[in-house]
Amino acid sequence: MSLLEGLRGALFSLRTNKLRSGLTMLGIIIGIAAVIAVVTIGLGGKAAIMQEMEKSGVNLFVLYTKSVGQTGQAEGDRLTVQDGESLRRALTQVKTLLPASIEYTTLEVNQKHSSAMIVGTTPDFAELRHREIAKGRFFSAEEFSADRRVVVIDSTITDSLFGAGNPLGQQVIIQNVPCRVIGVLAKDTSSFAQFDVGPQNSYAYVPWGTWSDIFQSTRVDQLEGATYLESDLDNTISSAQRILNVRHGTTDQYEAYNVQQLVQSANKITRILTSIIGLVAGISLFVGGIGIMNMMLVSVTERTREIGLRKAVGAKEKDILTQFLLEAIVLSLVGGMLGIAVGVGSALLVAHLLSWPPLLSGWAIVLAFSFSIGVGLFFGFYPALKAAKLEPMAALRYE
Repeated sequence: MSLLEGLRGALFSLRTNKLRSGLTMLGIIIGIAAVIAVVTIGLGGKAAIMQEMEKSGVNLFVLYTKSVGQTGQAEGDRLTVQDGESLRRALTQVKTLLPASIEYTTLEVNQKHSSAMIVGTTPDFAELRHREIAKGRFFSAEEFSADRRVVVIDSTITDSLFGAGNPLGQQVIIQNVPCRVIGVLAKDTSSFAQFDVGPQNSYAYVPWGTWSDIFQSTRVDQLEGATYLESDLDNTISSAQRILNVRHGTTDQYEAYNVQQLVQSANKITRILTSIIGLVAGISLFVGGIGIMNMMLVSVTERTREIGLRKAVGAKEKDILTQFLLEAIVLSLVGGMLGIAVGVGSALLVAHLLSWPPLLSGWAIVLAFSFSIGVGLFFGFYPALKAAKLEPMAALRYE
């Protein structure tokens, strides 16, 4: 019997029992679809994370004291403006490094109040953080040098204090100090937004000297910077921590954080979820394989007399083995193709709903397709072998 004849016979047999064949393929379809969808969604999620990272800046970092915010923080451990200047001179790979001091208080306008984090920083902050200005502008180098009483607020404060009105040029009171609003920041959607820990993400930005005058403090809560190259980030952070510890006479007192750590954490979670769902997909494929074996065993039993008749007229064991093995392979193959279609469609739908880039994995599709054939071979071999080994006389007498 030729392979083509065997294939025709397999297709005819499967068409004869369409419902049973469809139900048998269901496990394969679900398993393959899950594998394709999980891999594609995982790749799309990683790509979305990388896009977010690039939006924030792949070379950004934040340095801060381990005891920042604690009431018992030693005065000598605190970061200073001079620390930032020293690091800029020592680390030539640093593109930007600026101080940031943060205090939680209330802003007031015409008896309206809004709680926010007041951040004292430099004019480079908006560019460093890739913050967009919705209205007005960020404060200039001249305003920074002169400690002008100007403030840039975010959209949350704008809505709370001014509603639909124009905040530019208006005076807001911070700790009894009037400051003129010169700009409104667009909403921060970057990964680095999580470094700002304020209620409702409300922030106002003033020149560092102005912040120092308002709160009567010269402390620096963190140093925010960026390297020229992403590859320099780890070495720069290590060198900066070492320099800070030497300057302050401390040991391992300074922490650092960067966007890459966010990506690593997100990727770790993605891998865990992918593994769990992949395990479920593997179980579905295994169940689908058992379904194929079960159907083939039933088919062998139902067609015992047919097998006996074919062997009586000259069919060889190899022909019977090929016939039933092809049926199992066709089942898994068709199930695999349908599973790939369902998996790709599901992944594209999820990517569209989550606004992720749809990244189809060619190797995952090839692997799933190959695996579906393997399932047919593995689980179809025993029933096919059982059919091939039937004795013709015993098969013909079977009722």
